[in-house]
Amino acid sequence: MDNYEKYAEYTKAQDWKSISELNEVNFDSFGTKKELKVLTEYLEEDEVVFALTSGIMNQSETSNSFDFGTNTWLVVLTSDRFLFLDAAMLSSSVDSQSIRHDRVQAVSASQGFMLGKISVDLGSRILVIDNCHKSTVKVMASLSNKWIKELSDKKNETNAGLPISSQTPLFDLLEKLERFLAIGALSDREFNDAKLRLVESDEFKKEKERFLASIG
Repeated sequence: MDNYEKYAEYTKAQDWKSISELNEVNFDSFGTKKELKVLTEYLEEDEVVFALTSGIMNQSETSNSFDFGTNTWLVVLTSDRFLFLDAAMLSSSVDSQSIRHDRVQAVSASQGFMLGKISVDLGSRILVIDNCHKSTVKVMASLSNKWIKELSDKKNETNAGLPISSQTPLFDLLEKLERFLAIGALSDREFNDAKLRLVESDEFKKEKERFLASIG
């Protein structure tokens, strides 16, 4: 992802306006000021925000009981998922929903005369966020599709590298795993599983023995 370090810096500083400016769109907090105020409470450790918008979604089973009809949600694209927040009108409660990137088939955007719409294809169903700020939907769809492809490519590359071939240096593989973990392409569990497979392989043990013999 281009400007990943900048996104991470602004996320840490809770500088949502700068993230929007980095995406060359206007920062729109209309109807989502309460959600933006608590956003960091719902982010996981090292989770990076790429884009934000607001839009209308139909009520779900978890929607606030004090709200009626359709609700305005804060929609956040992060390094890990799509995150949706909806603060209740008459209380301090906040509903949250998320969709991990590995569940998303594709994201599309359509722009009307003044507003736009985002469609998230989950295979079994399509989630629609309507009445979004026109300029944000194209950015949200473009960034999400680009990031999902990057994650998929890197995961395929990792899987293709394991089991280890004799032509691939073992420590290069280990460094790749660490880089994928750092940018969010692998979860902690995926990283630990792959690392365990690597260090327990016969090739790794032989290379370790050769290294110890060379310094002994």
